[in-house]
Amino acid sequence: MSTIAIVVPIYNEAENLPALVERLNLIAARLSDEHGVTTSYVFIDDGSRDSSFDLLAGTDFQGRAVRLLQFSRNFGKEAALSAGIEAALDADAVVMMDADLQHPPELVLDLVRIWHAEGIDSVYAYKEDRRASEGWLKSALTGGFYWIINRGTRFDITQNAGDFRLINRRFADALRRLPESERFMKGLYGWVGFRQRGVPMTPPPRQHGVSSFNAWRLVALSFDAMTSFTTAPLRLMGLAGLFIAGLSALYGLYIVIERLFFMSGGIGISSVLALVSFFGGIQMIFLGLLGEYIGKTVLEAKRRPAYLLAQDVTLDAHTQTAGDKAKDNQASP
Repeated sequence: MSTIAIVVPIYNEAENLPALVERLNLIAARLSDEHGVTTSYVFIDDGSRDSSFDLLAGTDFQGRAVRLLQFSRNFGKEAALSAGIEAALDADAVVMMDADLQHPPELVLDLVRIWHAEGIDSVYAYKEDRRASEGWLKSALTGGFYWIINRGTRFDITQNAGDFRLINRRFADALRRLPESERFMKGLYGWVGFRQRGVPMTPPPRQHGVSSFNAWRLVALSFDAMTSFTTAPLRLMGLAGLFIAGLSALYGLYIVIERLFFMSGGIGISSVLALVSFFGGIQMIFLGLLGEYIGKTVLEAKRRPAYLLAQDVTLDAHTQTAGDKAKDNQASP
């Protein structure tokens, strides 16, 4: 009999949790009946400020094994997913999904079916029409981001795929072996390789709450991702420098020819100031990008853990009673 662990990061999702758990219990029952799969849950509270953790601790999971991890503070979704994968050591497969119900729990049935039928290492859900759900501007910016991050790499990060996916044991073991603390999980899924297959998905509207991923956090995540997985921006900097130097040389030659042969007056101070401002701005952008790479190197060199646990609670599969281990200030492996 196969075992799967459903890993769900939580951040201020108290309003969505009752419906989520109810639907997950129904899915778990169907997986047992149709595929002979035993299901357990791993919930990771990423420093929620609401009652999410307490609500989960008092929830009826219908006798299924449950592990509740509570971070000491908000460490981010990437750290929460890593903690969930670490906690699911004994599972034959791990399913990762969001708690806001925009990842339909019913799609887990398709992920498991494909995994059982074809032996795929990773079955992921991808947005069938990103423009319809996010708008043309965000869709275009996302496309540009993935174009840059996939330049010069030996692997591709799937553009419309998220964290809603099933990974088998060897895929999960490969992710556990990666030592970095500054993680971009979508990139790591592509980096480890193995056989992967996508399943189309149309996310439903969010029912409760507001997404914590605002525009600024998405921009910050994009910079983190690029500096973690590709040197393409550095190469683009070099190409931009060559292009600007070439334009400057041509413009200088034009000024010399105009002065010598056409006896025109010199350029005005406004043109000089405009050029100085332009090149100064370009240099500041390039220095900032270099700083991102250097800063990422410094953070990795410190070897800090990706997360710290405030509580690690196991709900027994038979008695459904809490066994609080009280692992204050416990670090990730």
